[in-house]
Amino acid sequence: MKHQPQSNSCQHLGLASSKVGEVMICPECGVVHLSLNHVSLRFDVDAFRTLAYMLAEAQLNIESFDAHLKKRQDSSTTAVFDSPPGKKMH
Repeated sequence: MKHQPQSNSCQHLGLASSKVGEVMICPECGVVHLSLNHVSLRFDVDAFRTLAYMLAEAQLNIESFDAHLKKRQDSSTTAVFDSPPGKKMH
């Protein structure tokens, strides 16, 4: 179902903002506006919700990946410091 603005003068309500951009919604037509610097995207509420869930999942995966990398770095650093002198680590 596509939502079309009822008029050219939508009243945007701010939902969130940061240094990256802002998210607004027009309660009259139900369109969510995502503005990122010089780019503005419009979504119906369900499409925006799907995007938000996808971005949240991506963020969780980034955090897991970062934790995995840190664990690998910590274990390789520990292995180097724990090795006997004169032995070569692979």
